[in-house]
Amino acid sequence: MKAERLFFTPSMALILKLVGTLLIAATLLDYLVVTVPPNFLNSEWITDWISEWVTRGPVPLLGVSILFLGIWIERSHPSETGRDLGGLATASLILSGILGVLFLVMAPLYFNNSRLTSAAQTRQINEQAARAEQVLDNLLVQQRDRVDALLSDSQQLAALQQQLENADLSEEQQAELRRIQTTLQRVQSDPEALDQEVEKARAEGLKQIEDRQQQALDALQSEQRRTRFQTTVSSLLFAAGYLSIAWAGLSSTNPKASTRTKSRRR
Repeated sequence: MKAERLFFTPSMALILKLVGTLLIAATLLDYLVVTVPPNFLNSEWITDWISEWVTRGPVPLLGVSILFLGIWIERSHPSETGRDLGGLATASLILSGILGVLFLVMAPLYFNNSRLTSAAQTRQINEQAARAEQVLDNLLVQQRDRVDALLSDSQQLAALQQQLENADLSEEQQAELRRIQTTLQRVQSDPEALDQEVEKARAEGLKQIEDRQQQALDALQSEQRRTRFQTTVSSLLFAAGYLSIAWAGLSSTNPKASTRTKSRRR
């Protein structure tokens, strides 16, 4: 009984109302911050914006619940408080209804814009792969030109041999020079070997580019499916929660309407 008396007191009701109001106000401020400046023509901005709202969705829901608990406790002691709480309760119910409608609209909006964002990111990955392929082709052309220049100039061949004999070179540099020397020797004995080496190097490079491209696409699709499902379902659940609170609260604050409904049923 002592614990019950301690909890169901006007001071506890005031604390609960204060905590609930602070939670609601802080979240509304966060919602304002993530919304400004708006860019509703950008699908990526919309998906990020809705994700931010859904992430913060439980906080005002908890705040409204705590606030109504405080109001309920205070209404159970009207002689001690003597305050009319209809305005605060009505404002909270209206806010719950507005948030419920917003989250209900956000669910299909996020689903559609996430598909647009996924398509844009897919195009970006494909463009990066195309640029990497172009870089590979340019590099192979440069290496082929270098080999042709070495084959046509005996002085450059001699300079290459001197570089190989240079002890100051790192192991990586020496390995690269030895690879070039081996290629030159093969090309001198077989002129078609250069084309074969270029095609082999291009095939290996393209394989690496395609593997990275496919890995990026798979990761993107997996992440998009997960976030699309999670955010859409969470938004619908929050919409159901807020609208249920608004409907239940407004129904309880309008007993005449519920009485008329019951009399009509009879």
